Amino acid sequence: MSPPLTLEMADLMALAGDAQRLDNPPGQIPPGALTGERVSRQQGRGLNFDSLRRYQPGDDVRLIDWKATARLRSPWIRLYNEERERPVFILVDQRLDMYFGTRCQMKSVAAGYTAALLAWRSWHDGDRLGCAVLGDDELALHPCRAPKRNLMPILNDIQRLNALLPDHYAQDRPSKISLADALQRIVTLLPSGSWLGIISDFHDLDAHCDAVLAHLRRRCDITAFVTLDDLHRRLPAQGKLSAYYQQVSSVIPLSATLSDRINQRVTERLSLQQRRLQRVGVTVKTIVSGLPVLPQLQQEDAHAGKRF
Repeated sequence: MSPPLTLEMADLMALAGDAQRLDNPPGQIPPGALTGERVSRQQGRGLNFDSLRRYQPGDDVRLIDWKATARLRSPWIRLYNEERERPVFILVDQRLDMYFGTRCQMKSVAAGYTAALLAWRSWHDGDRLGCAVLGDDELALHPCRAPKRNLMPILNDIQRLNALLPDHYAQDRPSKISLADALQRIVTLLPSGSWLGIISDFHDLDAHCDAVLAHLRRRCDITAFVTLDDLHRRLPAQGKLSAYYQQVSSVIPLSATLSDRINQRVTERLSLQQRRLQRVGVTVKTIVSGLPVLPQLQQEDAHAGKRF
């Protein structure tokens, strides 16, 4: 694959096959999910013919297949299954704060791969697909449409806004659009009963985000893919840490004590972030940029007992 600083369209296209390896993706309905005592939140798309079966006492006579009955000289009925859809909407962060990485690839690249895998999975399932690509100066919006119509424009915008990050980094440009702004903009684009996946580091998660997420959660299921660099998980115990942010640079000599203190602060911040998201009903997953994305998406949720 291409160098990990930015995304290449060929790499996003190559994920089509990998997406088929995602088990029970957000748009797919597991076997048996259509039976039960409660009303489903997912919209029906109609009935699909499944198979023929011999007529049994109590069967609805309206289901008799008269052609098969005449041919086989005994009554047969047609069985149907109900086809359902679950619109998938992806919000992927491609702002300057995501342009960071110490191993393998940038957070922005890992986020792009995650979004592309989810989009391709929706394409394979035939569920309506929508997306919002959050850039520093632009929010590219794609309302939910048939995936064959929407997939390529979505991938193009992910790659396009990702390609702007090296220039934004050189100019040290602050982002003009917040996560809260993006969430507010997509409220009217999310069909009821849909699934929303948010791929970001959530560095600007605030009270406004909480309110919008709580509102959205009443209409759809939400999964937050919190994208982290490997440095967030374990800081070296020795050496020097160079940092540059908003035209200020510094070099910090590391020691075991300092590393432990920093690791503790980072762990506390991430735990607080996770609790904040879970408090409004959001499922939280972690994507580490230094690891392959696909296996992380395939990891089973030990608490919910399902994937995604």
